[in-house]
Amino acid sequence: MTKSQLTLRAVLLAGAALATAMPALSQELMLEEIVVTARKRAESLQDAAVSVSAFTAEGLQRAGIGDVLEVVNRVPGFTMNADNATEPNIFMRGIGTDIESAASSPAVGFFLDDVYLSRAQGTNLELFDFERIEVVRGPQGTLYGKNVVGGAVNFITKQPTEDQDTVAEVSVGNYSFLQFRGATGGALADNLYGRIAFSARGRDGFAYNTFTKNDVEDLSSMGVKGALRLVASEQLEVTASADFSRRRSDGRWIDMVIPSAHNVPFKNPDPRKGPNNVDGRQHSDVGGGSIKAVWSLENGSITSLTGYREATFEDKNNDAGSYLDMDKLLRDANGRIQFGKIDRSKFNDDFYINAKTEDVKTFSQEFRYSSDFDGPFNVMAGLFYMGEDIGRNEDADYIFVDYFAQGRETARTTAKGDTWSAFVEGTWAVTDTLKAIGGVRYTKDIKKFTVARAAFGDFLGQDFEDAQGRPTTAFTAGDKHTWSAWTPSATLQWKTSDDVMLYATVAKGFKSGGWNGENANNPTEAAVPYNPEFAWNYETGIKSQWLDNRLRLNLTGFVADYKDLQTQQYVIFSSSLPPDNVIANAGKARVKGLELELLAVPVEGLTLSGSYALMDGKITGDLISTALRYDPSCFCSKPVPTNLKGNKLRRTPKNSLSAGAQYEFPVNEKVNGLIRADYSWTDGYFFENENSDRTWNPSYGLIDAGVGVVADDGAWELMLWGKNLTDKLYTAGKTDVIGSVLASYAPPRTYGVTLKVKF
Repeated sequence: MTKSQLTLRAVLLAGAALATAMPALSQELMLEEIVVTARKRAESLQDAAVSVSAFTAEGLQRAGIGDVLEVVNRVPGFTMNADNATEPNIFMRGIGTDIESAASSPAVGFFLDDVYLSRAQGTNLELFDFERIEVVRGPQGTLYGKNVVGGAVNFITKQPTEDQDTVAEVSVGNYSFLQFRGATGGALADNLYGRIAFSARGRDGFAYNTFTKNDVEDLSSMGVKGALRLVASEQLEVTASADFSRRRSDGRWIDMVIPSAHNVPFKNPDPRKGPNNVDGRQHSDVGGGSIKAVWSLENGSITSLTGYREATFEDKNNDAGSYLDMDKLLRDANGRIQFGKIDRSKFNDDFYINAKTEDVKTFSQEFRYSSDFDGPFNVMAGLFYMGEDIGRNEDADYIFVDYFAQGRETARTTAKGDTWSAFVEGTWAVTDTLKAIGGVRYTKDIKKFTVARAAFGDFLGQDFEDAQGRPTTAFTAGDKHTWSAWTPSATLQWKTSDDVMLYATVAKGFKSGGWNGENANNPTEAAVPYNPEFAWNYETGIKSQWLDNRLRLNLTGFVADYKDLQTQQYVIFSSSLPPDNVIANAGKARVKGLELELLAVPVEGLTLSGSYALMDGKITGDLISTALRYDPSCFCSKPVPTNLKGNKLRRTPKNSLSAGAQYEFPVNEKVNGLIRADYSWTDGYFFENENSDRTWNPSYGLIDAGVGVVADDGAWELMLWGKNLTDKLYTAGKTDVIGSVLASYAPPRTYGVTLKVKF
């Protein structure tokens, strides 16, 4: 029996044992109902025919979740590398985006109160004062405004109500961590309600630069959001909201995990400490607003959702994680390094200062009609538009002593897009227990792309050429293209009893194409688009509740077939040049797996949770990669193409699981004790499609825990908490460049105390 089979069997046996032990318990115990809007309508989590994980406000607060990465760690099969503030690598069910381009589209979509968050906005929000966070897995091609082929993350904020509600929270911890959070809301006038919330936090860095004598990976952030809700009449309700998040941080620390033969003397003994020429920076400003109007009709409702978003991102880092003593590099009168006159063995071979800035503006409008007929048939239909304007600058300053290369390359790119779509979904209650759901969406993406590239000094990759094929040091290019697609979906949903629901669904996902302009070497290449990405997802699941709603057990099986999977990888064009990072389409890919979620209240005050994902992701079509191999005929290394067909998909752990327990018990008449613990485990996976052992990420487990006291009436709460308690050093990102394997790390052990007060 394989390890994955043993793991799944163990989880199922644990659930069966729990179910066997629970019937003798009090019948008054039961799980709270969780309402989700993953399908654009409010419904019970157990009635939603879709694979979705939901994090409630209380769960987010008590787990101390303040960052998207902490959500990711609690969803099996969900991985994220946030090395780059402009383009984090986010993968769900083995599908994601690692493309660095203004014209690329994400595979996993982020939404704030139904408004699409373009580019990296979703990972740079401050997470506070949310009603819940929903993670929807798999292609969502019918109901979502921007089609996503990997999944969607929905942030749902707390809305203004007539109930007066004020909460304040302060936290302190190691690394000089200090955080303040607060929110207040209630009635402002007759039929007018408001809510405002804020957050501010800061800490010292997790790494130390011995050259600059500064911490690296520190954080200073703040966020504020507010909303006004007007109940104009029994038929009309309007909510206006706005938010702003600001983050300032030094760059991500880069560690040389495996040095090349040249770089052996420069490996740091401490993975979080060493010299680097720059501290780097990771800055982001994200904000926007929306107006949502809902007209209630006799047999349904019409919703208008208008959104506007702006964001700026800045990222600067020495991606080689290296230090060069610039005073010892001999230069000529023009500032050029005289490589032949220095002892190159005394210098790290890879020095690469990578600076990126990006500005994003989006406007979106959706109109949605949802019926509420008495008969067996209901419908949801809508129109969607989004305009996107992206400006991006990339500036790479590099020195490669073994290649006798010193230079700088720049790319100024713009991408303007218009997305138009219309969708309809019908639900037919065939019987009281059987529903048939079918829908389709038509999407048209119009994109315009421009790039201006320039090189100074030695070229990093192939020499530039102009449109006539002549050598040049600068060129401009542009293109405009339209991609469109029909994305249908069909679902059968069978309620076999009040507590058990079965469903089967098939759905198509779509992600539009883009351009390779940032890495192109001539105008012709820059203007050639790569293909859009498509996915067919086949999914079946069971959602069940047992023992008078004291045990919730959900199981999902899926197969997703991808065509023209968009991926970014290093390609070597010449043995005398460093590798180029280019965008390509894999012919086909397939991901199949199982997902299991369990929630139980075996005794009063005790809540147990668990989830497990089994995935198998492979490249099933042609994808050509190039690597250097030694050729004895010339006593040299030559580029050799390799077909990656059959390789495992990057960032796809075969097994991943999470488990949690929370126990609240009375200490006296006014105070309860609270103990909670969370464990997550992720199987090993490759960071790159080439499946090299050098980019293998070993499996790792994380333990978070908390202990505290809570007022019986909920007026206050004091918690001592810890995250990554075993101080596990695990990798967030890894690349293999010029013989050295470079890695960044997730946060180390952190701990602190939080006081929360309600008024």
